[in-house]
Amino acid sequence: MQRHRTAGMTALAVLNIVFGIVGILAGLFNLLGAGVLMFELLRLGAFDVPIARVTFALLLLATGIVGLIAGLGMLAPRPWAPRLSLVYAGLLIAAAVFSYLNVPIIATIGTYDIGAVSAEGLARLIIFSVIYVVFPVPYAIVLCVYLLLHRTKGVGRIGEG
Repeated sequence: MQRHRTAGMTALAVLNIVFGIVGILAGLFNLLGAGVLMFELLRLGAFDVPIARVTFALLLLATGIVGLIAGLGMLAPRPWAPRLSLVYAGLLIAAAVFSYLNVPIIATIGTYDIGAVSAEGLARLIIFSVIYVVFPVPYAIVLCVYLLLHRTKGVGRIGEG
């Protein structure tokens, strides 16, 4: 088992922990929103489980937990941590793709032109895109590239353990 950690691995470990905590909070917030929606539907007498929202919330929660565990594993160099970080990168990209399938405003932009969206709707779309796509997807790509490049150099081998 390798006990050496490079500065790049330390930086990725800290970023995994930060993104993991943010992912856990986002998952809990979305799960709370889905719970409130289910409560309101029950109150109106139309019991319906918003399956897409609950699935998205659970995906965000699982992604955050995997990121947190991968970050902690990279801080105390564990042989499974780089592999788990690659899984985390895949989950980040999957959550970004699923987030666009989950939000109805994205569908309206595809059917109408951007001028038809109100200023408030456009602001929400921009904030949503930054939170769920602009930060996680490039980080996932950097994570994959860094880990795969260092795998070939023999630092932090992914296949060890």
